[in-house]
Amino acid sequence: MVRLIYYYAVMFITLVMMIGGGVAMAMNLSDLVAPSPYYYSYQDFKMNHESTPNFDKTEEELRVMYEQMQEEQIEMQRTQAINQLLKNIAWILIPLPFFFLSRRQLKKE
Repeated sequence: MVRLIYYYAVMFITLVMMIGGGVAMAMNLSDLVAPSPYYYSYQDFKMNHESTPNFDKTEEELRVMYEQMQEEQIEMQRTQAINQLLKNIAWILIPLPFFFLSRRQLKKE
């Protein structure tokens, strides 16, 4: 009887872990496909740089710097999404053998 409860508990815990990993994986896939928008506007960027001493950038140089910063931000978000996605895949794959092992043991009994 205790053994059955143990196997059911192991199956329940591993199932919860896999569901959590699956939900987090879906959220990270959405971050990978459509990263969140960049909220720092060009006007804010321009005002921030104009307030620094020794400001000697032209409007075109500022625009290029702003666009480069936007691209870097999007690339950083994608890299983080891939990193989190790999971690969430592990949350699915690691408990999987324990789930199947417990299930097989339950079928034997």
